[in-house]
Amino acid sequence: MERADLKKQAKVVDMMLTGHSILARQYKFKAMALEILLAAASTVLVALTFADAGVLAFFGMSAEAGRIALGVCSILVFFLSIVSLIVDWEGKAGKHKEAFDTLVRQKAEWRDMLTNYDTYDARERAEFSKRSSLVLGNLIPIPDAKFNYLKARHHRKLLLSKTVSANPGVSYFALRCRVFFRGIRKAFQAQLPDDRGSQK
Repeated sequence: MERADLKKQAKVVDMMLTGHSILARQYKFKAMALEILLAAASTVLVALTFADAGVLAFFGMSAEAGRIALGVCSILVFFLSIVSLIVDWEGKAGKHKEAFDTLVRQKAEWRDMLTNYDTYDARERAEFSKRSSLVLGNLIPIPDAKFNYLKARHHRKLLLSKTVSANPGVSYFALRCRVFFRGIRKAFQAQLPDDRGSQK
């Protein structure tokens, strides 16, 4: 494998790192929000189950309204429990976190291979490429619907990092705004590529 090919694949690994990191956080947040909502509905359900007429009257609820609220909370708890099993956001967050941890180790190997490229012979490079492809192929895939969004986040992160390094005395928020508005200006000034990837 040539050095140029290694560099290209190293960039792909770096972008996958960003993607899996973002997805792990997003799914973890969704799972936590669902758990909190389920816990809140369960708490209200328990409270209504043991509330007597005096407690309901204190909150301005009749006995009939209390029974209706109890039924609604029961349905909500059941519904949220089913949703939690179907979407499995906690499980997806764990798989993307596992992919991120794997890619961190993989990135270290890529860096070593690129840094000491001349010390490895062709056979060792080929074995490394095969081993890396096997590792990457066993990771949870990044959804196609999220690929371009995550790719944009990755390149924006790289650009922002370079901008912060070049302007250490400027606030982070101001630099983010600068990168954002500069990106919008460049996007509207540039021509869109055609289906073959060339400029019209």
